[in-house]
Amino acid sequence: MHKPALVSNTSLLTTALLASTLAWTGACSAEVTVTFTGGETGDGDMGDGDGDGDTGDGDGDGDGDGDPGDGDGDPGDGDGDLPPVVDCMNPLEPPVEGVCTAEGQAGGTLLIQGEVLGPETTFINGGGVLVENGIITCVGCDCAADPMAIDATITCADAVVSPGLINTHDHISYAHNWPIGDGPDRYEHRHDWREGINGHAPLPYSGGAPAEAVVAAELRFVMGGATSTASAGGRWGLLRNVDSADNEGLPLQAANSDTFPLDDASGTQQDGTCNYGNNPTTEGDVAGENAYLPHIGEGIDRYANNELICTGINPDVIQANTAIVHATGAALDEVKTIAADKAQVIWSPRSNVVLYGATAPVTLMDTLGVNLALGTDWLPSGSMNMLRELACAEYLDDVHFGDQFNDKQLWDMATTNAAFAIGAEAGLGMLKDGYVADIAIFAKNGEEAHGAVVRGHETSVALVLRGGVPLYGDAALVASDAVGGAACEALDVCGEAKAACVAEDTTSTLAEVLAVAQYPLGFCPDEVPTDEPSCVPWRPIEFPDGPSPDDLDGDGIANDMDLCPEVFSPVFSTGAVPLWDEQPDDDLDGLGDVCDPCPEDETNSCTHDDAANDFDGDGVANGVDNCPYEPNADQADADSDGHGDLCDSCAEPNPGFAACSIAVEALADESHPDHPAENTTVTVNGLYVTAVRPMDVGFWAETGTQEPHTGLAVFSGGNQPALAVGDVVNITGTYVEYFGLVELTNPSVVIVDSGDPLPFSPLVVDPASVATGGPQAEAYEAMLLQVDDVAITVQNADAPDDYDEFTVTGGLRVNDTNFPALDNACMVGDAFTSIVGTLDYSFANTKLAPRDAADLAWIDCNPVP
Repeated sequence: MHKPALVSNTSLLTTALLASTLAWTGACSAEVTVTFTGGETGDGDMGDGDGDGDTGDGDGDGDGDGDPGDGDGDPGDGDGDLPPVVDCMNPLEPPVEGVCTAEGQAGGTLLIQGEVLGPETTFINGGGVLVENGIITCVGCDCAADPMAIDATITCADAVVSPGLINTHDHISYAHNWPIGDGPDRYEHRHDWREGINGHAPLPYSGGAPAEAVVAAELRFVMGGATSTASAGGRWGLLRNVDSADNEGLPLQAANSDTFPLDDASGTQQDGTCNYGNNPTTEGDVAGENAYLPHIGEGIDRYANNELICTGINPDVIQANTAIVHATGAALDEVKTIAADKAQVIWSPRSNVVLYGATAPVTLMDTLGVNLALGTDWLPSGSMNMLRELACAEYLDDVHFGDQFNDKQLWDMATTNAAFAIGAEAGLGMLKDGYVADIAIFAKNGEEAHGAVVRGHETSVALVLRGGVPLYGDAALVASDAVGGAACEALDVCGEAKAACVAEDTTSTLAEVLAVAQYPLGFCPDEVPTDEPSCVPWRPIEFPDGPSPDDLDGDGIANDMDLCPEVFSPVFSTGAVPLWDEQPDDDLDGLGDVCDPCPEDETNSCTHDDAANDFDGDGVANGVDNCPYEPNADQADADSDGHGDLCDSCAEPNPGFAACSIAVEALADESHPDHPAENTTVTVNGLYVTAVRPMDVGFWAETGTQEPHTGLAVFSGGNQPALAVGDVVNITGTYVEYFGLVELTNPSVVIVDSGDPLPFSPLVVDPASVATGGPQAEAYEAMLLQVDDVAITVQNADAPDDYDEFTVTGGLRVNDTNFPALDNACMVGDAFTSIVGTLDYSFANTKLAPRDAADLAWIDCNPVP
């Protein structure tokens, strides 16, 4: 009997990775009109940020604030260096009311039209994003080329279509704490407020937020346009928690958020020595990570600086897969190390400022080519959502950092750069063919392009989709047939009718979340969030007065004495071990390091690798590069799947996160020439489910050929569709060795057919041959086997523990992995005509695991129903 294909309940990621691999047709290819922003290159005119080179508000940063521009020719100042604007010559009809119109029926192909913010362009005017089964299959002007293939359309004439924002750092299990406002103190190091040392009172906070409080925090992020986070916690649903074990449906190794890489949770502080805890994270530990996110250098004293020195030497955990959280204590040498290693920095400006009065030297980091991503840190001292973190970053840039960053660069920190920081750049954070359809639509409200996001608000967020399925947005749009969120719950946001899909996507309802959430989900556009932590740099001794005509950057140093009069560069004079006693100027040229285009060259004639935008140095920006870590200037991509030939080992197209297909034999047999490295994401196709574990935490599958090495164990942690023995499935997951058992974890499962009943019988084997150490034990691992004419030889072999129920003839252990009702009530000598089960391996022993009572043909005893 054939039945419709189902997909794993991966909380809104409808896993079409396998299908998209098979049906991949390549990038969209219609001709478009291309216009370039700006006047003549390097003309230095004061622009309006729109790139046309005309005189506008005067600053060229596109924020409309009218501040004087620097005329330096950097991107965003009207000089033409921004990527092109693509005009599809497709005028969109404005809606009668609201932000977007919706037509058609959800459940099939969805076309979203608007001003599309893609990595290759500044924006695509009148462009489209086509979504099929939760995956983006087209971005550009010709996505509506086949109208008959489109089931639903969302048209947003005055809105931008952006990737969902990514919050690269939060401690969401502290989301029940109230924000600290201006803060009780200004500290020098994180252990000062954690432990109450060096003359500081500890900061009051507690962990263990209730489940609904965590859901409230996730919803608060979603309402600000976020779809993913590395939050050291979280609940299933709403946000993708990319540092959780299951990664919430992504076939991707979880990022490692490491709070104490130096094993210094006790409050150890060092200056001039690397003698921290006994079990620091090692270089070897980092080498096995997809993305490593360590807290290093959180503070503004030599203690914080020393952490960066030590982690860059021994243990050397600053690697190309490292994104350092905070790094506020970095000086030039440490920034050089980060840049040289192609490591990245996760910037949490609000939390840094309210705790320490200052933040990381991001202008120096940007100058030396360090990739910067944004993270909120936590509710007590950070931002309540990513839009407030962007607001803080923009304020600091405008007032204290000399307009170092334009709108697109700030937006990149929450999208493209953030995806690279968490190791998800192959399928998240960008609107590209083959990428997961995590999308946020922002009403422009008079803003242009990326400014609609940077200066966005919860009320301007028209729709948030995760894997093409709604999480939040305008009530009418969410409930439309085209979006399919009629069951989502009504939510009033400053008089705007919104809807939140809490009950649809979690085990909580919106009412339950609102009843527990101590801090509001949002505030109106004209309000400052209650007790929001300050984003204004302030310390009572060093810089108590803020910016003034005599101190433009507010760093406490008068303009005529300031080595960087427009870029914040204070001298920290208080604390146990101040970082420096004068403004850093490494090359002694009179320009401080944080504003010097060449901080090591007094002639200012240097050049820098643009690692922040081009990790491999091949001249192609990271967000566009089809091999961002391997130089391939030609961008050759024979199968047009978005992965360049140089870094694509798959024989067939595998866009986005789609993994290479692999034979089960290559996966199960470690000696096979195609056996992958551990933690590789792979796809296996056409397996028969032979057993399902209780509570749907996993299952067993095999090819049915009954040849050696054709069985597979899958652990899903409950993240799988309702499976039955005989289902034919395709599986994408991460290959691991779980205490010796070859296993796929974090699976995405597609049921392609039903093989009920199984078209093969259990393979009959000699019990001794598959017992622990037996000659066929490894070859037949995870396969459905049968042993005949056996008797119990040992009752509860691990007594007084209960790891195995009993041992039978041939030394084969029998366990209750699949059948919890199996117990060890029977006695030695009790016999069976046959026992059927899947061959498990755990606690250093091979074990047969019956599926139910029918798998045990008892001769006597039979204690189970």
